[in-house]
Amino acid sequence: MNNRAPSHDEVIEMYEQLASNHSMARLITGGKTDSGRPLHLFVISGDGDFDPVSLKKKGKTVILVNNAIHAGEPNGVDASLKLAGDILNNRNGLAGVLENTVICIIPVYSIGGFLNRSPYNRANQVGPEEQGFRANAANYDLNRDFVKADTRNTFSFREIFHKWQPDIFIDTHTTNGADYPYVITLIPTQFSKANPYIETYMREELCPELYEMMEKTGYEMIPYVQSMRGDPRNGIISFMDTPRYSTGYTALFNTIGFMVESHMLKPYHERVLSTYHFLVSVADFANRNHREIAEVRKKANESTRNQESFTLEWQLDTTNYDLITFRGYERGYRKSNVTGQEVLYYDHERPFREEIPYYTHYKPTLQVNKPEAYIIPQAWDDVVRRLKSSGVEMSRLASDTTLSVDVYYITGNTTSNRVISGRYPHGNIETRKERQEIRYYKGDYIIKTNQPANNFIVQTLEPYGTDSFFRWNFFDPILNRIEYFSPAFFDSIAEELLEEDPRLRERFERRRDEDEDFAQNARAQLNFIYENSPYFEKTYRRYPVARLHETNGLRLVHNHR
Repeated sequence: MNNRAPSHDEVIEMYEQLASNHSMARLITGGKTDSGRPLHLFVISGDGDFDPVSLKKKGKTVILVNNAIHAGEPNGVDASLKLAGDILNNRNGLAGVLENTVICIIPVYSIGGFLNRSPYNRANQVGPEEQGFRANAANYDLNRDFVKADTRNTFSFREIFHKWQPDIFIDTHTTNGADYPYVITLIPTQFSKANPYIETYMREELCPELYEMMEKTGYEMIPYVQSMRGDPRNGIISFMDTPRYSTGYTALFNTIGFMVESHMLKPYHERVLSTYHFLVSVADFANRNHREIAEVRKKANESTRNQESFTLEWQLDTTNYDLITFRGYERGYRKSNVTGQEVLYYDHERPFREEIPYYTHYKPTLQVNKPEAYIIPQAWDDVVRRLKSSGVEMSRLASDTTLSVDVYYITGNTTSNRVISGRYPHGNIETRKERQEIRYYKGDYIIKTNQPANNFIVQTLEPYGTDSFFRWNFFDPILNRIEYFSPAFFDSIAEELLEEDPRLRERFERRRDEDEDFAQNARAQLNFIYENSPYFEKTYRRYPVARLHETNGLRLVHNHR
């Protein structure tokens, strides 16, 4: 193993060769990516069965490994090639892991980024000689796209993910941060937001054993170093992988997820080997514990189907932590020969070893009860398409009908003044809720909340969700006021409205008495009357996804994904 990472053509050629030489392997061509090239999936199945439905019936645990989502971090590409070759050639008895598992590998996810090779794409990384670029061919960071799905890569990933329904998902990365002796660190999908069955299993059984297994390989593993107040001595904070991230998305479907992060400053071959040993450790654990994993996920899916309350926002619990041993380097400051200012450095001559806090608990700060169903007008087909591609079951109205629904009005929000992953997301969302009678039409979508995809449904359709479709600008047209009035013609109508509605007159006069600027502004006064009249558009800032609390009696046509 040297300091060179293979090109995309070389990677696919090596997998093609493995597939042609081994009946237990198959290279599957999937959907397109933004590079124009297809996304591949390499499947290793011990009995030569490549039907995901059949494999699930046999009780096989499916492991899905995703590589080069950030193409400048290719260690997982090489590690997965080594894993595939060692299993198929039964080196060190590794073929034994196929007794109860199926290994699925996405060779390269950001193909466009992988094709954009240069020695200068990763300024802080040691090797390989050339690396890909962090963004894909359309300049998206693919590890921020799993909910909004602005790229073809994401839709092709969803096709693979929901077809194979992996029990365990691994996304391979390289760090771009602090310095410490460890070659490899780990981000488990954040425990607190996982289904309770998944959380308990990961906290008490899976993660502790993986750390022990990795230590025995010679590659001791530590949690990803996201430091409290910039210094690991203050503690390490468990990363909150919201649904925009790969493991945050997959966790919504009760898949056990890991981001494995090798250290940017360690030699490339060491980064590859540490990632390889992690993949082997997960496969070994899954093979030995396949029944327990299947049972945990079965319980998690059933509880999600029946779950009533969902958490939309979380806050770190700084009072609840574990103590872990951490090895680091003393930090210091030196004068920069470039800027003349102080610059941080890590002193390898002054290592330390200390017990530090590891914060893995988050507290819910916003929760919502699910309705019996959500209803989405068919006009919002971009949202419907993304729901369908995520395995959401839905039905359609068989005829036009008027329904009593709960709707949100967006009464306040801010919008980012900079582009974040191709969009200007909203924040600080404020709403009010109303019960209204609304006319819906044949073909509008009903999404019942009695399915394993409930978490994804609620997280994306409730406007407050951390990565909701509203936050990611899918419903921005509702923020645009369409209808207006002309003062020359509306003045007489306003007079009639005040005469016909004493309560409106009372509110109007009180506002005029209390607000001097308002009293001096004729346009503002007419607008006040207009906005509180039947003429004002009811759809202005009305969130188009409504909450439906009764579906009995509705004539529905089931819509398969």
